[in-house]
Amino acid sequence: MKFPYIKFPSSDPKQKWVSRPYIPLKIIGQKGIWEGYGLIDSGADKSLLNTEIAEEIGFDLNESQCENFSGIEGGKLKARVARIRLQIAGFEEIKIAVGFVNSAAVGVILGQEGFFDEYRIKFERDHGIFEITPIRR
Repeated sequence: MKFPYIKFPSSDPKQKWVSRPYIPLKIIGQKGIWEGYGLIDSGADKSLLNTEIAEEIGFDLNESQCENFSGIEGGKLKARVARIRLQIAGFEEIKIAVGFVNSAAVGVILGQEGFFDEYRIKFERDHGIFEITPIRR
């Protein structure tokens, strides 16, 4: 299925808008469903979600294992790792492990481990689209 890149204003108003591969999705928890958009990030080793999402859908992260994540700037983030139920628009639900972090810079980042294991992703930035195809196992 093909999706359009979504345009966002640059942090500098004099610069052109930036296109990014965001996709509509649902994260299903014990006490609710969070609906929003996730950034497909081929440079991220693992998927990260903000802890506010966990709270909203009833995930108790107190029993979850802690793991250190590092970013492009070498900064370290402590994450609580848990398996979530995730559904992208138009596809079946999958279960993947994600790190929940308390960071204003992180909403939903869909990284290689788990997410890219389930889907073939084809970026066509020059056409303003990207394509996602489930990997049949």
